[in-house]
Amino acid sequence: MRTTCLISNFNYRSFVCEAVDSALDQSVPFDEIVVIDDGSEDGSLSHLKEHYRNELRVAVFGKANGGQLSTFNKGFQRTTGEVLFFLDADDRYRRQYVEQALDAYQQHEADFVIAGAANFGCDRLGQRKTAPRRDLGYSTIATLLGNAYVGGPTSALSMRRSIAELVLPYPAESEWRTRADDVLVLASSIVGARKFHLGESLIDYRVHESNHFAGQQSDSVTKLQHAMAVNRLKQWYANKMGYGVESLAPALHREFQTIQRPTLQQWRSYMSISWHTRMPWLVRARHFGETVKHYWSQRLRGLSTPKSNNGEAISPEDLPSSESVARQVA
Repeated sequence: MRTTCLISNFNYRSFVCEAVDSALDQSVPFDEIVVIDDGSEDGSLSHLKEHYRNELRVAVFGKANGGQLSTFNKGFQRTTGEVLFFLDADDRYRRQYVEQALDAYQQHEADFVIAGAANFGCDRLGQRKTAPRRDLGYSTIATLLGNAYVGGPTSALSMRRSIAELVLPYPAESEWRTRADDVLVLASSIVGARKFHLGESLIDYRVHESNHFAGQQSDSVTKLQHAMAVNRLKQWYANKMGYGVESLAPALHREFQTIQRPTLQQWRSYMSISWHTRMPWLVRARHFGETVKHYWSQRLRGLSTPKSNNGEAISPEDLPSSESVARQVA
């Protein structure tokens, strides 16, 4: 299975070689590493070309500044891998990352793999919560009709080329100069990617003062603009895939059943979508019955003590009940 690492860089000369070296040092080597410099003004481009002039697997390209999404759009055109891995220029891969990700693609038929990430470089954000290794299934309906976000930071994401060809290019580059990982995450869900979470922290996510997003507070205008951009994104991909969004709602329980060991929060999210649609009560009741059945069977199958998303034991009170559904409806 041919693999590509796509690295996007803008003014990270002091970090980018560390990112490239981490991609070169994988236990299962990348077939190619494509670095796109987005019009850096700190000498990054010349530094990269000089540093990796004798490394045949590394290809460095420069372009006019256009923001993060533009580097994804342009960079994808330069790639040939069957699986595409994304890496921000200020982050690092751990050595076993590609090996473990490929196992998920080959053994679990995943289309999109999310790795755990650990913060480093600054303690102002603390550490990220870990999540278990599991098949996250499909999330098309939960993304279009709800607020599902089944993903992680850019450097923790990879996808099959067949999915990337449906996701990229996305034309609204000016709206996604930063936070373009949202495009990868949301669009991949909408086009029908089956997702898998590796669980273990295999990415080092650098926290520093130049981060464009980590730990930053957004004002109301920025939040509103982002919400509008997300809304346009969802509509664009739904139209591309030919979906009648409301007509997807009756299959909500089927999508939930693709999730391995769903969390209580996920169950509540699906129930919230169901109870806020215009579907007949009979259909909503079926959603309730089928999703509760799947939740219990997945949580209790072969497990004497079910585990939550953070690894803590789940008590019977945490499991869905008719009373909790009533609270959702209220």
